[in-house]
Amino acid sequence: MKSLAREFTRDLVDAFDDTPTGVIDTLGSLILAPALVVATTTPLGEVARLLLQNRVPAIAVVDGDHLCGLVTRTDVLRELDENDATAGDAMSLYVFALPARSSIEKAAALMAYEGVGQICVTGDGGVLLGMVSALDVARHYAVEAGYLVE
Repeated sequence: MKSLAREFTRDLVDAFDDTPTGVIDTLGSLILAPALVVATTTPLGEVARLLLQNRVPAIAVVDGDHLCGLVTRTDVLRELDENDATAGDAMSLYVFALPARSSIEKAAALMAYEGVGQICVTGDGGVLLGMVSALDVARHYAVEAGYLVE
């Protein structure tokens, strides 16, 4: 099932054009810090602690070097009653990613269309650079409109 989800996700991401635009600000410019990453075997209690300590909406889950999911705060709450739950048990299988050179508008459109709150941002060769949340995108547009939100 996980491989089918990866194939489906890859097809959806490929459907979004990655050609550079005339936009000065790119998705990569919104990355505030490297993405937090945990292994699939990381206990869910540790994932919850990292989410709270770092005040982030999601953590990337990897199996070796392969990005295989995201764990959000909601995912943790859903699985928290399970004593032996791991990041791999709780993670969302659908990971949406765009290259750092993509426009912020493209990320906003993908988030809105898919109903997700974060996008993984990748560099050359698909290397995970960070994550951008819907709040990061909203903050960008508020600043562009002249509001002091930082």
